[in-house]
Amino acid sequence: MQATRALRVRPAVFRQPGSMLYADNCRALQEAAARGETRLVAWTRGSYPGRPLEGRLPGVCTIGFWDAPAPQRWGLGRHCNEGIKFAYLAHGTLTLEVDGVPHRLSAGDAFVIRPWQLHAIGTPHVGANQLVWMLLDVDMRRPTDRWRWPRWLLWSAADAKRLHDYLTLNDSSVLRATPALAQGFLAMRGVLERMAPDSGEARMMIAGNAMLLALLDALDMAPPSLDPDAATTRRTVELFLSRLPMALAQPWRLEDMARDCGLSRTRFAHYCRLLTNTTPAQHLRRLRLREAERLIREEPGRSVTEVAFACGFGSSQHFSAAFRAEFGVPPGHVRRRADPGGRVA
Repeated sequence: MQATRALRVRPAVFRQPGSMLYADNCRALQEAAARGETRLVAWTRGSYPGRPLEGRLPGVCTIGFWDAPAPQRWGLGRHCNEGIKFAYLAHGTLTLEVDGVPHRLSAGDAFVIRPWQLHAIGTPHVGANQLVWMLLDVDMRRPTDRWRWPRWLLWSAADAKRLHDYLTLNDSSVLRATPALAQGFLAMRGVLERMAPDSGEARMMIAGNAMLLALLDALDMAPPSLDPDAATTRRTVELFLSRLPMALAQPWRLEDMARDCGLSRTRFAHYCRLLTNTTPAQHLRRLRLREAERLIREEPGRSVTEVAFACGFGSSQHFSAAFRAEFGVPPGHVRRRADPGGRVA
């Protein structure tokens, strides 16, 4: 019997929920809820914690709230979402970091996180607060993707276009909730507290529509500055390249990089050279070698082979040759300088 060839897992930054950017950040919340330290009520699908939605509320990844009566020992580390996250802080305070920018929220603040925004909630820990959210997948991971709103949302074409522009042509995340927006989130919380997904689907649809329409009204009243360059192909490639250092161990090929950005290989290579003045292969190699040099200096307990694989090199021999070509010395030379004990891998 002929052996079956294993399927190659395509590396991804934007579109693969199992990749580094979509790491499971809910476990700490689940564990805190299991210990009785935090109350967690949610309707979900996939791996998110909560009551399963099954076929109800298409497009919703998770809709829920947590209620932490005291400061917690956990936070949600840096990650990206599979959809757009709409959230409202009903009580307490919360630290939020979005693309490296810290925010300190107080009760009555709302925030919106796009799928390409790297963020952390509770830095390092969540305080005593109550957070209500809806994570909605509109089949969009990149700024240039076309949005596909679920049919249960009662948008006119004009409404959909305005909200799309507000959320893709600017990167602002935090806003002060209007009374109507706050009421929309609280109505969602009320449905979660009183009902199950099978009996509460219609009421949640109404509450979700009210929340999103109130968000649109709030943005209409205080329009953010819009930047047409925020939803361009160049911006998509720029975001990809900024995330690439976090996914160096993946087996990238030019076609994988281009596919993840929704581009042909030629167009991706063009924008990569425009942004970095190098080819994609040269840029990736340089990122891997710089990270390897850092690991050798800062983590002397790791062998050269471990560092090579962690940075995406297929063998320690290939890595050592590339390292010497880039830095003029072999990896072991840097190791001996960094490690007073003189250990060599």
